[in-house]
Amino acid sequence: MTDDQVFNLIEKDVFEFDEVSRFAGAGFTDNLQNMLSRDKTSPGIKISEEDDRLVINLEIIVYFGVNIPQLCYDIQSKIKNDLENNAGVNVKAVNIKVEGLDKPDSMLS
Repeated sequence: MTDDQVFNLIEKDVFEFDEVSRFAGAGFTDNLQNMLSRDKTSPGIKISEEDDRLVINLEIIVYFGVNIPQLCYDIQSKIKNDLENNAGVNVKAVNIKVEGLDKPDSMLS
């Protein structure tokens, strides 16, 4: 599986959860660090390898009022299962950092 396919699968899995608003954007420091690093990155997604297994770090923005621990557990399980069972990729960890909250559209009106 190519790096792009792994990123696409992770993005697809994350956005299957309606409680996720978006990925946190990368700032200047992140972009500079990514240029100097051998790890693979995309805004909100960083993938590295440890012991020939993937370590996936996600930074997401979720909607206000969701059960964050349960949502993170569900996302972790979905990504790990999809990558290991459907793509044959070994996953060491899926770490999720919730960077902020957005108001759902229903709260804006």
